[in-house]
Amino acid sequence: MVEEERIRRLGIVPTPFAGEAFVSWVDTVAATLQLSRAATLRALGLPGTAKFSMYQFRLEPEALEGLRQRTGLRPAQVERMLLSFYAPTALPQLVPDIGRGWRVSNPWLRREHSTACPLCIQASGGRWLLSWRLKWTFLCADHLVYLVDRCPRCHLRLYWRLEATGSEQRMHCTRPQARHGRGPRRLGAKVCGFPVVEIPAIAVEDEEAIHVQRRISALLTPADDPHNETSRRLLQHMSRAIHDVTSRKTTAGLLDRMENNVIRAVHETQGQPWHPPLSWTLEHGAPAAVSALVRIAARVALLDSP
Repeated sequence: MVEEERIRRLGIVPTPFAGEAFVSWVDTVAATLQLSRAATLRALGLPGTAKFSMYQFRLEPEALEGLRQRTGLRPAQVERMLLSFYAPTALPQLVPDIGRGWRVSNPWLRREHSTACPLCIQASGGRWLLSWRLKWTFLCADHLVYLVDRCPRCHLRLYWRLEATGSEQRMHCTRPQARHGRGPRRLGAKVCGFPVVEIPAIAVEDEEAIHVQRRISALLTPADDPHNETSRRLLQHMSRAIHDVTSRKTTAGLLDRMENNVIRAVHETQGQPWHPPLSWTLEHGAPAAVSALVRIAARVALLDSP
């Protein structure tokens, strides 16, 4: 009882946006309280550094209870913002890594960066969705654009900086300009600052892409045990299909019926040394290019096409 009395309830607690990632919500709290991310984590009862890789996979029951007492958020609300939310479907191999927090080895997970829909970022005031961390999510079905993953100014992938520096931080590219700096040098470096809302997004012209994304999104969202088992089976089937096509030397015929912008995005990944073209696309390609792989697999596993 004494311990509970020592826990202070935060005066202002922003409501999590639907589908928001936990680190994004923490930065929203930081901007509201005008604190750094590290100070905000301490206020939330989460000790440790404020690295991007922390507090994104799962939280222990004690931490969830501490958040409930400090913010009023139910544990289920917080768990919905963590990558462990997808463990029943897309991330079944989520395992504890002793001494290093939680990690998962999965080629369909964006570990250190995130894609984004510029229109969603603008409409939500800088909220980043958890589903954008999965490569299975390649377009925004609300705004009908392919997600973006690189800044046009610094040409680096989008990610959150170590410290939240202000309310506008969430809506700009926060890559440090000193690419190879480490430690205090990197923390003190100026950031790129390009507005995410101004990153050009490719419009989706093909209804097949929208249909596939909506089917995939339904598979990703956990439900009852039969649904989760079916989702895991279909996603694994599609992953195997994609593994098969990435071993091919050519993409001739595979891009049939896809729009020109997607074909162009795939062709931009060609010629990479030591990698089959489509294999490099999965690891480094833009969301529009990755969508080609997903749609090729979907024609086999979901659309019942040869």
